[in-house]
Amino acid sequence: MKKNKIMLQQFIVVLTFLVSAVSCSGDENNTDDNGSQVPDPNPDEEVSFDIPEAEPEDLGFNPEKFREVDSRAALMGRLHSLLVIKNDTLVFENYYNNFSEGQASNLKSSSKSILNLLIGIAIEEGFIESIDETLYDYVPEIYNDEMDPRKKEITIEHLMTMTSGLESTSLDNYSAWTNSDDWLRHALELPMEADPGEWYAYSTGDTHLLSAILTEATGMSSLEFAQKYLYEPMDIEVTRWETDPQGYNEGGNNVYVKPYDLAKIGIMVSNGGIYKDQRIVPEDWIEESIKFQVEPQGISRPFEIEGYGYLWWLVKANQYSTYSAIGHGGQYMMTIPELDLIVVLTSLSQGSTPGDHFTDIASLVEDYILASLEE
Repeated sequence: MKKNKIMLQQFIVVLTFLVSAVSCSGDENNTDDNGSQVPDPNPDEEVSFDIPEAEPEDLGFNPEKFREVDSRAALMGRLHSLLVIKNDTLVFENYYNNFSEGQASNLKSSSKSILNLLIGIAIEEGFIESIDETLYDYVPEIYNDEMDPRKKEITIEHLMTMTSGLESTSLDNYSAWTNSDDWLRHALELPMEADPGEWYAYSTGDTHLLSAILTEATGMSSLEFAQKYLYEPMDIEVTRWETDPQGYNEGGNNVYVKPYDLAKIGIMVSNGGIYKDQRIVPEDWIEESIKFQVEPQGISRPFEIEGYGYLWWLVKANQYSTYSAIGHGGQYMMTIPELDLIVVLTSLSQGSTPGDHFTDIASLVEDYILASLEE
C-alpha cells in the first residue's frame, strides 16, 4: 500500500484432508501442484492502484493495536502479502520475505472461487443455460458406453458443490491424476461412490471438469474468458493460468493474480458483483454462491468450517461468519460481511506447509486484525 504498504464422505477422509490442508483448499498429497517448483512471473508487473485508501484509525481500528499487525506479519517466514480492506477502502498493504507488490501469487485452490465467478458470468451471457445442465451436454466425447450411467447425470451444480459422486482426484489420487495423459477422462473414469448430489468429496477434478465446460460453452479458454469478462473490466492483468495436456486451464488450481488485484475482486464480490459502478457478476449469482449449499463433515483448524457454497468456503473467524477463497499454503481472501472487512493473504505455495503457518494466519486475523477493530 502506498500509505502503509449434502450422504457425506466418510468422516475420517474429510477430517484428514481438512487437517492436513488446514486451509481446506486442495492439499493434494501436500500440494496442489504435487510439489513442483514453478517460479512466479516477473515481479515488476504494473499494478493499477485504484482502491481508495485511508489510515486504519480513520475506519475504526485501534491504531496502537493495529501497528502490531505488521510486526506480527513480519515474523511469518512464509507470508508474502497482507492487505486489509474496510468499507471498500484499503487500510493496510505490505509485502514480506522478498515478495513485491507487482508479483503475481499462485492462488492454488483459491482459483476455484475465481472459476465460480466465471461460471456465473457465462450463464448471464447466455453461454451456459443453467447449473442444471450436465457435463455430458458439453463434453460427450470423454464418455464411453461402459461407464456408469450415473455419470451422465452429473450437473454443473454437482461439480460446484463437490457432489459429483465421483471418487476424488485429490489426496492420494492427485499425483496419478496430474501425471495422466488426459485429466478429463481420468477424472471421469474414476468410480462412482454415490449418486450425484448425495456425497461430498473435495476434488479438484470436479472443478477441472467445470473448466472444460466453460471452454466448450464459450469457445474460449477459461483464461481468455476471464480476461474478457472479469479481468479487463476491472483493470486487472492476468496472463498465467496453468493448463492440462489438452490445453484446458486448470479448473481448480494455479491461477496467478497479484494480491492487490485479488483485493479488487474481493471488493467486487462484497458489493454483489459490482466494481466501480460496473456490473461484473450477476448479484443473484453472488448471493447463491456464498450461501450454504453443502456441509463438508469434519473439523477445521484453524478456522471453523460452517459449510461450503458454490466453490466458496464458509468459515468463522472469531464470532464472525465469512465467505472465503482458500488455497494451499496459505492463500486467503476472507470476507466478513458483518464488518464490511476483507483480508487478503498470500504465502509461499510450493511444497508442504508447516501447520504453524496456518496457526499463525488464524492468529494474525483473529488476535490482531479483528482484535484491533473490536477494541
